[in-house]
Amino acid sequence: MTEFDLDRLVRRAVDAVGHLARRGSNITTAVGLLALLVTGATYLVGIAAFGGGTRIVWTVLGVALLLFAVGAPLLASFRLRAIPHHAEELVSELRLLLGRNEEARRVVIDTVAIDEEPSAAVTAAPTFIVQSGQYTTLHRIAIGAGDVHHLAKVTRELAVLPSLVFIGLALTGFAAFLGFVFTLIWIF
Repeated sequence: MTEFDLDRLVRRAVDAVGHLARRGSNITTAVGLLALLVTGATYLVGIAAFGGGTRIVWTVLGVALLLFAVGAPLLASFRLRAIPHHAEELVSELRLLLGRNEEARRVVIDTVAIDEEPSAAVTAAPTFIVQSGQYTTLHRIAIGAGDVHHLAKVTRELAVLPSLVFIGLALTGFAAFLGFVFTLIWIF
């Protein structure tokens, strides 16, 4: 593989990760807005349904629920939006990785060069894991994580994304249930 081909391959891989980050950011922002709508409505219904000391307790708990339900997906969104800003660092680190590890080069070539859709990359130092949409297996390549700091950070952030979205959705579902209960309390 020539240096030009390697540079083009690296650029394509980083562009694919940037594309994933932008799509993920849009999804997590939508989850955050849904959480704001549902949890905010529940908070207001709870304020209307309760009086006295219960209202004070709900005010504190409701604000905490609102912050966590909205904050988790928005945190994921902000982290994902930062990934494309590190594209040049990612290019240099991926070029370094591919230049010294033949197995890593083969996995990235198999994943990036063949796939038409961007693939997901996940890592936990010191193992680099690449999962392709076309393949059902994960490829593990041992590397030293010290010299690919940005690459490891980006892939860890991509790995944390489902947890943050799950927290937002779970708390939104819980808030919807509480909203229903609070509406019944308020009516009766």
